[in-house]
Amino acid sequence: MKTRLVVLGMALGLVGGAVLAQEGPPGFGALAQYRFGTGARALGLGSAFTAVATGAEGLYWNPAGLAWATLNVGGMYTEPFAGLGGGTLDYRIQYLGAVGTVREIGLGGGWFSARVGGIPSTEEGGTFDYDASVFLAGGALRIPAGDAATVAVGLTAKLYRERMLEGRAQGMGFDAGVVVDLGTLRLAYCSQDVGGTRYQWRGTGQEPEVNIPWLHRIGAAASWLEGSILTTADAVLESGASPSFRLGVEWTLLDTLALRGGVRLEPVPTQGYRPVFTAGLGVAWSAFALDAAYLRSPVATVEGGLSTDTFVFSVGLRF
Repeated sequence: MKTRLVVLGMALGLVGGAVLAQEGPPGFGALAQYRFGTGARALGLGSAFTAVATGAEGLYWNPAGLAWATLNVGGMYTEPFAGLGGGTLDYRIQYLGAVGTVREIGLGGGWFSARVGGIPSTEEGGTFDYDASVFLAGGALRIPAGDAATVAVGLTAKLYRERMLEGRAQGMGFDAGVVVDLGTLRLAYCSQDVGGTRYQWRGTGQEPEVNIPWLHRIGAAASWLEGSILTTADAVLESGASPSFRLGVEWTLLDTLALRGGVRLEPVPTQGYRPVFTAGLGVAWSAFALDAAYLRSPVATVEGGLSTDTFVFSVGLRF
């Protein structure tokens, strides 16, 4: 079991490092990808989404955004690096969620899943799988603050679950957020995994502890030209680490087509900041919405020839 954990940690470190272009949280698990974010629209905007936080994936970015949510269901799917190891390592990420409002109260729920299949076993030959899930449930309240401003506060509870062979890990985390809406300008803050989330593996022999750090995201979003242009910016702070910065822009054409672009500036120890460039496309018709995003690190490959290109797809249905 010890050898298997080492193999798993190496595999997930390689995959997570290439996807994130940054260090994942300590502990075992593909949940490093959870920190990276969900939703093709958000990722196409360089993950500068704290002040926007709309759609089924908005619950992840800032629970306070639920206060403006229309009834919406949707999800995300991606298979980063499908060719890793000659196709033997199967890495899949998906998200499903639903959000809506009842009077001035916003409600939402979601499920994030990361699966790594075909991990080589050095003890017995063959392969084994790793599964991680995060279940989210949140609510928000909108409060008028004068004629020109509205404030919303929100809270999300999260259940983390991980599984590998006989090993199991489970823990609870919480997010809290606030949004100040000034019309064409929104300011927002989200405290992700308040106080840090910790839980322990059981049945693995080593039983390592998972330590998901406490993140602070500060965001702003401004609309221009009667709402056809949206610009977004985020700063992400973590204790003991350099901040990361995200910028995004979205141009909406005829209310049916949106073009997006962004950049993430992620700190890399001893190397300064490494940019991750993003681009996105959104198409909406009637009650349906389809979004796609492309993420590109300037480092074309890493050891073993693993490409850093990633495609993400999302679909949504409004009622």
